[in-house]
Amino acid sequence: MIRWIGGIKYFLIIAGVLMVPASALALDNPEQKMASVIKNYIVKKNIYPALAKEDILITFKFAENTFDKLRNCSDKTSFRVLEVYPEFKPVGSAVFPIEVKDGDTKQKLWLQAKVEIIRKILAAARLIKKGKLLEAADFKLESRDIAMLPQKYYVEYSTLIGKEARIRIPANSSVFEWMVGDLPLIRRGSEVTILVSAPGMTLKANAEAMEDGYEKGVIKVRRKDSKKIIFATVISPSQVEVKVE
Repeated sequence: MIRWIGGIKYFLIIAGVLMVPASALALDNPEQKMASVIKNYIVKKNIYPALAKEDILITFKFAENTFDKLRNCSDKTSFRVLEVYPEFKPVGSAVFPIEVKDGDTKQKLWLQAKVEIIRKILAAARLIKKGKLLEAADFKLESRDIAMLPQKYYVEYSTLIGKEARIRIPANSSVFEWMVGDLPLIRRGSEVTILVSAPGMTLKANAEAMEDGYEKGVIKVRRKDSKKIIFATVISPSQVEVKVE
């Protein structure tokens, strides 16, 4: 029921308030709005290939007072993250300078946030001993924060099956490239033949491998006849080569 106190002028004022368009309403959820602005900025930075907004988790810190002030903004107010410097990596604990623009009026505020990039990556499903031949049962897919991790984790099993663990990998540990490797052609302690190659001549000698060797890799071997240790290139599971120019 509308009361006619003050005449038609009062009625028009009340009616005008009731008819304020939705676009002029205050910002309903500033935390969600700021999270969206920062996520768009992170995706645009293209730090992580194929990164989607859904992969980003943002937790704000000490921002309650700032959000209270932002509730006075209309939904016509625009927001953007100001570029600090080109190499700025907005992950982990970070502070974001936000430009708030309403018409011709601009102001800057600062938001502290923890930025996590959540993806499913491979982790050890059980303790994996050094030297173990890897199989699917050794791994599991888990959602992990990769924001501060080295960019050499794994997201699928196929690239690991048939390789071996280069170190002892604890259960539940994220699995990185440096933890695994191809099987060596030559095992430490195995007997090998040294081929000494020179122009127009090849000599052979028996030796013992002092370390694991991979194809075309250089390892130390010890000659059986002289106990001399030399460096040789792995060319097969039983042969290493020393070239003499």
